Amino acid sequence: MRLSKVLGVRRVKLRNRIFTLGVIITGMLSIAFALITFYGQNAGNFVMSVDTLARQRGIAISDDPEFTFSTSRLMSDPIDDARDVTYAWLKLDEIEETNGNYVDPDHDYVAYTFYIKNEGLETVDLSYYIRITEVYNDLDKAIRVLVIDDGEETMFMKPDTTNINTYPDYMPIGQHFETQMTVMRKLIPNFRPGDIRKFTVVVWLEGNDPDTTDEILGGMIKMQMNFTIYGFEE
Repeated sequence: MRLSKVLGVRRVKLRNRIFTLGVIITGMLSIAFALITFYGQNAGNFVMSVDTLARQRGIAISDDPEFTFSTSRLMSDPIDDARDVTYAWLKLDEIEETNGNYVDPDHDYVAYTFYIKNEGLETVDLSYYIRITEVYNDLDKAIRVLVIDDGEETMFMKPDTTNINTYPDYMPIGQHFETQMTVMRKLIPNFRPGDIRKFTVVVWLEGNDPDTTDEILGGMIKMQMNFTIYGFEE
């Protein structure tokens, strides 16, 4: 697998540096992406899976809201030569209307819509979290993670390392990561048999972030988004 090259770097408001962006979700439900190079042999794929315990209790995922099929594993398409973008460029209406992988013809970011259903016979408390498992070149400082959980949109970010920022008015206020390595955590209580919940996850490099600089070139980050039964989190 070839290494991408950084082309045409210009010092403008949105730098639009070229990156290679890949996403992998493995294990339970995880996200990973890389700048400049891919992560592993199957990088660029966005693989979603519920953990064994949740699957045994009837929790399944699908990119079909009608659940004509269900699985414990889904995969998106890879993204090559991704550039930093900004929140206003995200086509959120189109993303949410597209089941499964969404490909923006104009900008580079990861976007995937899927559904979780309780196909079991008992009500469960479902827990999920996003956690950083590997990071290089401080890439986590410039990342934005947008989670749309059943219509509720929340953006997550790390605190800026400088007080000098120029965020435009359209930018939502980002919630800070829960810890250095945990992006967020949420509980879905009383997830009843037959219940379906819609998720959209969008991951991008925010061009207005003052930490989006040349220093992060060559960086890489790996995250996991895990779904499991509450009380059995790792």
